[in-house]
Amino acid sequence: NDIINIGDFPPSRDSRNADLLLPYLPPQHGPQRRLRFARECRTLLLSNTTHESWPSDNSSDSSLAVTRGFVSYVPPKGPNSQQVYGHFTVVRDPLRTFSVLEPKGPGGCQSRITATVEETARNGRCLVAQNGGYFNTKTGECLGNVVSDGRLVQSAGGVQNAQFGIRKDGTLVVGYLSEEEVLAKENPFVQLLSGVVWLLRNGEVYVNQSQAVECDETQTTGTFDTFINTVSARTAVGHDRQGRLVLVHVDGQTNARGLNLWEMAEFLKKQDIVNAINLDGGGSATLVLNGTLASYPSDHCAFDSMWRCARPISTVLCVHEPLCRPPDCGGHGRCLLGQCHCDGAFWKGPACNILDCGPSNCSFHGICTQAGCLCDAGWEGANCTEGNPTFLFCIAGLFSLLSIIIYIYKRVIASRRPTKQQNYRPPNLEI
Repeated sequence: NDIINIGDFPPSRDSRNADLLLPYLPPQHGPQRRLRFARECRTLLLSNTTHESWPSDNSSDSSLAVTRGFVSYVPPKGPNSQQVYGHFTVVRDPLRTFSVLEPKGPGGCQSRITATVEETARNGRCLVAQNGGYFNTKTGECLGNVVSDGRLVQSAGGVQNAQFGIRKDGTLVVGYLSEEEVLAKENPFVQLLSGVVWLLRNGEVYVNQSQAVECDETQTTGTFDTFINTVSARTAVGHDRQGRLVLVHVDGQTNARGLNLWEMAEFLKKQDIVNAINLDGGGSATLVLNGTLASYPSDHCAFDSMWRCARPISTVLCVHEPLCRPPDCGGHGRCLLGQCHCDGAFWKGPACNILDCGPSNCSFHGICTQAGCLCDAGWEGANCTEGNPTFLFCIAGLFSLLSIIIYIYKRVIASRRPTKQQNYRPPNLEI
C-alpha cells in the first residue's frame, strides 16, 4: 500500500454527513407550542417560571479554563455498562471569556454557510471551541435563537426549545424563554443559543418534563423519542454551583457508542452540574483545543471511509482570553488577558481613554496630547513650567509700548476739550 503523508489529506471539512441525529423531521425544528404550555407543564416542585437564573463566576485568580479528559463506565456496573470517553471544560468569568460565534464569524448565519469548528475557532481566536446549536444540514440555516457578543443574529419567534444564555450583567439563564424575553432591551442577552432538551434543572434530571414541552404532538413516540433514547456522541453546556460555565463533550456514534440523554443527564448530575441543556450531537459533536481537533468525529471522510472527518457545522461555543472593556481599548492600547495596555506614555486609565501628562498636567500653561504637553505661547518644558525669556521680554516690551500709546492718547484727547468758562449764564430769550 502507498504511504499517505499528512499533507496529502484532502480538507477535513469533506465529511459525508452520515451520522445525523435529528430531534425533528426536516424541515421542522422545534415544537409548535408556546411558553404558556411550558409553564403549565412544570412540576409541582418548581415555581411558576420557565427558566432558571444564576450569578456567574467573575474570579480571575486562576486559569480561565481547564479541560480534562475522562474515560468512564456508564452505567458504572451491570451487563449494559459501556466505556464512554470525552472532555469536561470548566470556564471562569464566562461574561468575559465565553462567546457564541457564527460560522466563520459575523454574518455566517445570514449567509447560511457552514464551517468546521477548527475554522471558526481560528477566526475567533478560541482556546477551547465546541459545536453549538442545531442547523439545517441541507441549507446551512442556523436554527433557534442566536445572540453573539451582544448582537442579535436571529430570533426563533418564541419556539420552545431549551436555551442557554448570558445577560449583560453576567447572569446565566437556562430554560425556556418567550420572544419578549429574548428581545428585552433591559439587561439584554449578550450570548444566547438554542439546544434541544433541558437535561438538568436545579441539579435534578429534567428530561421527562422537557420532553413533554419540546416534543411535537405528532412525534411523541417517533423521532423525538428516538432522539432522546439513542446512544450517540453528545455535547452540552451548563454551569456549576460556583457559576462557572461548563462545556461537555462525549465521543460516540449513533446506535453504537456514546450516551442517550437520560444517561447524559445522570452523568452531569454526578459531576455536580446545576443546570444544563443538550446541544447538537452525532456527527456534529466536535471539540477543538488550542486550534487542534481533540475529539473523534463519527462522520466518515468523503475521500476515504477509513478515516473520520469533522463535519462543517453552524454556531460554535468559544472560550477565549478575557475581553477588555471596550474590546479595542478605545483605539489607544492592546487588550491582553482582559487588561488594556495603553500606547505611549500619556494614555491612561482602564480603557486607555484618559490623557494624563503627569501630576501637574501641563501646569495650567498648556494642554495634554498623546505626544505630551502642548505648551501655551511663552512656556516651555515637559510640563510647561519654564517661561521663555525672549518671549517674555517681547511681551513686556509690548505692554510698555501699549502703556505709552494709551498715555499719549489720553493727553491728546484732553487737549482738544473746550475751556470751562467761569460764571457762564445762558442768555434770556424773550418772545
